[in-house]
Amino acid sequence: MFLMLCMVVTLLAGPGGLMTGNFVNMSIALALFFVGRALLAHLAKSDAQMSDVFRRSVLYQSEYPALSTVGFKSIPKAKRW
Repeated sequence: MFLMLCMVVTLLAGPGGLMTGNFVNMSIALALFFVGRALLAHLAKSDAQMSDVFRRSVLYQSEYPALSTVGFKSIPKAKRW
């Protein structure tokens, strides 16, 4: 997640900021980097497996039933990892 943040900041600051002389993009990139880094540090302290949980939830989103299980007779079994 940190590498993705660095990639976005680099793309925003490099071709759109320093190379063109656009200091608005540079300031947005710096603010995004510092806020994103603080947010990622907070997430890492609260739950070290946050990125794995998010990745797994996106991966198995097609497996979630699209209806409520209240009163539903045949509940699909969850796949084991």
